[in-house]
Amino acid sequence: MQSAAAPRHVYLNLDAIRGVAAISVMLYHFSPFLADGKVLPSSYLAVDLFFLLSGFVIAHAYDRKIENGMGFGTFVAIRLIRLYPLYLAGTLLGFFYLLVKNRLMPGEYVPLSEIGMQLTTGMLFIPLISDAYHTIFPLNPASWSLFFELIVNIAYVAVFFLLSKRVLTGLVVVSLVLLIIASVFAGTLDFGMTGRTIISGLPRVTFSFFLGVLLCRSMTRYQGSLGFLRRGLWVEGAILLTLIVFAIAPAGGGRVVYDLACIVVIFPVMVVTGAIAPTMPRLAGFYGWLGRISYPIYIIHTPMLMIIAGAGKAVSIDPFAHHPWFGIVMAGSVIVIADIATRLYDEPVRRFLQRLMQRRRAVA
Repeated sequence: MQSAAAPRHVYLNLDAIRGVAAISVMLYHFSPFLADGKVLPSSYLAVDLFFLLSGFVIAHAYDRKIENGMGFGTFVAIRLIRLYPLYLAGTLLGFFYLLVKNRLMPGEYVPLSEIGMQLTTGMLFIPLISDAYHTIFPLNPASWSLFFELIVNIAYVAVFFLLSKRVLTGLVVVSLVLLIIASVFAGTLDFGMTGRTIISGLPRVTFSFFLGVLLCRSMTRYQGSLGFLRRGLWVEGAILLTLIVFAIAPAGGGRVVYDLACIVVIFPVMVVTGAIAPTMPRLAGFYGWLGRISYPIYIIHTPMLMIIAGAGKAVSIDPFAHHPWFGIVMAGSVIVIADIATRLYDEPVRRFLQRLMQRRRAVA
């Protein structure tokens, strides 16, 4: 088995792509407050890009460590420490929103037993598979993809020593076939977030994630043949291409073809380009910042949308009558809050949990 290329380094270019994708998803969900139509209407494909980037980066960071003895429990604990604190914050924001909404909008009252059930299942990562909910995690709607991320992370470490390149290729091919079938029936790749489509979300995550792992383990081959990427503005082109991909929205049958072409061809090309091309020194700090705020933006933007829009209604401000300014202020607020939450909450909590885990391992 070929491990990720050494020495290990931070892929700042991939951080930048991920950050742009996270902001695009936020703008897509904020569309009603920004424009009369959808903003960046294909941004739901950012989830597939996240899965691909996750597979690539996790293989790069953990292949060698698992080969050298990192256990299943340690890996899962590390991933939970990385993902759970901000996820919990987003879930609690959704919980807070419903409590305040009950107080200010009695006509839309939600029983406390229902709110408590949503909070309990949300905190335990248990999806609510019911037609009564518009998503499997109603307190933090965007976190449906995090559920699949954790499932595929656990699968990666559980069968790690079986994941030869041949097995990875087989997983990718089978997942793609299932994904094509599901997308033809749905007419799009925008599924996985509801109880009815949760099963279709499995090939969606396994295809992109394990393709990312396969790409990472094949980097030595690409680095030799794609040396020309080390000169020029290829990274900036890939970032621009991200926005272009999300801005195009074919109609009818072209929707499925376009979605599949993005995840099978365009996104892998972007990731390989970002992994090989050098980072411009003057942009390194900015790219790193985009990477740091990408997950916070993604995981808190939907509960923040509910809170800010609800607050506007509570003070008799119709957010739909004040776009695009209301939407711009809302998006800017989420970016600022995401940055503050990263510095003052997420990173300190993760450092504390990491130290706690290291102490327990040392005692053991």
